Amino acid sequence: MIEDLAMHLADLVENSLRAGARHISVALRRQGDWLEMEVGDDGCGVLDHDLPRIVDPFYTTKPRATIGLGLPLLAQTAEETGGTCSIERRGGGGMRVVASWGWAHPDRPPLGDIVGTLVPLIATSPEVEFTVELGDDQGTWRLCTGEVRERLGEIPLTHPDVLRFLEGALREGMDVAGMKEGE
Repeated sequence: MIEDLAMHLADLVENSLRAGARHISVALRRQGDWLEMEVGDDGCGVLDHDLPRIVDPFYTTKPRATIGLGLPLLAQTAEETGGTCSIERRGGGGMRVVASWGWAHPDRPPLGDIVGTLVPLIATSPEVEFTVELGDDQGTWRLCTGEVRERLGEIPLTHPDVLRFLEGALREGMDVAGMKEGE
């Protein structure tokens, strides 16, 4: 069972990593009464003829698996709050998934530990460039691991001090965007 939006985020990013993505963008935006989550990548994507089946729980691209519940559950939780879920191929390869939820809707899952989800994903995939955008009606906060890597020079993203920096920076971004984890 996917209990919070951080778990949905982890599922989407793991799908991107399995698809061989080298660039993954993650955006969380609170706009008015809506919360939107977007994950895009440059991975191998899904074939056009498979795209309509991607929200079918009995369809999966994973070897040795007979069901794939991540995207169907994402779509269901979005729709239960009056929101939407769109899944599309990106030009030049990759996928883009956008889901929205009514912010104050009683059935919207809590945010969960967004930062505690993103930092391990970044740490275990240091060769992938992650761009994280967190925003609200007032503006957008952005972090790009490619830019961090450039400034670090020889110091790896996996260094404990760098991981602490990323965690602190992402928590600051959540505060700037007016999103409290667990909310």
